[in-house]
Amino acid sequence: MSIQQFFVKTDYRFVFLIPVYFLTVAVFAVIAFFNQEWPLFSVLSIFTLAIFLFGIYIIKRGLTWWSKAFMLLVNAAFVIFLMVHGGHNHTGYFWVFPILVATIQILGALSGIFFACLLVLMIWLLEKWGMTDLILSSRFYFASLALVFITGIHEMTLENNRKILKKQVDDKEYENRLDPLTKVGNRRLVDYELERINAQGMDGLAVGALVVDLDNFKKVNDTLGHSAGDEVLKTIANHLTSCVRPSDKVARWGGDEFMLLLYGISLIDVERVAKRIQESITHDERLESLDVSVSMGGAITSSDYSELFKAADRNLLSIKNHTKNSFKITML
Repeated sequence: MSIQQFFVKTDYRFVFLIPVYFLTVAVFAVIAFFNQEWPLFSVLSIFTLAIFLFGIYIIKRGLTWWSKAFMLLVNAAFVIFLMVHGGHNHTGYFWVFPILVATIQILGALSGIFFACLLVLMIWLLEKWGMTDLILSSRFYFASLALVFITGIHEMTLENNRKILKKQVDDKEYENRLDPLTKVGNRRLVDYELERINAQGMDGLAVGALVVDLDNFKKVNDTLGHSAGDEVLKTIANHLTSCVRPSDKVARWGGDEFMLLLYGISLIDVERVAKRIQESITHDERLESLDVSVSMGGAITSSDYSELFKAADRNLLSIKNHTKNSFKITML
């Protein structure tokens, strides 16, 4: 995963949280080494390595439930060690507070609050069983729980704001990829879909492209005006949308041309879609009275996606030079 994809897939705060977490623990591991506190040095070194591996993992895979569970177990093990061993000069319990905050930030608000409270409960049980280095004041537990709920509420607010912001961004991107006249996609939608295919490494997925060009459309504009032409475009867009699956994409390519992207489809299936479009438009009495039909050029590939549109366009030109109301589709 690239750095750009990492920022998109992962909460940007982890870009700062993980290095800070790593460097802080690493510094204390070095201090423990020079103080010859070997048990503490060993555990801090393991914890440092765990944070490093966690960071590498989410850069490659994103923040998954496996990585969250891993860091939760590591944090719990670290807390147990600090409470039992005591840390440097019996200050190990101070580490509980940043660990509680990090737990909530890694797991999210609700899960984070739940598991952070479990960590506090675990410390209390260790003390009751006489396993802790120090007898902790009740104020420690109140302070820990207060920190958990303050951080949790803050995290809930951030999560809600991120959802609102994401919806606003998604809505804006959707509008930018929509043709205002026909209400189908535009060129931006097609470009976005191609980028998505390439970014997600979908090699092996059969993708079909169908370029649809209106026959005699100029005649409609010249004789009946652009308002009539706009209505024809809307009608064609409705026919195209009704002839494909919800997972397929329909876009106005420009002027009187439309582009269809068909996913997980065979050459025979693309030909069936083309025939279905022809029949749907032919049976439309309004379009038939205007002598409007469609010519289509198509192509299908499972690897060379960059050549898909060029091949479909070549096939369209081949049809338009010889006849109308027909189609030609080839496999790359």
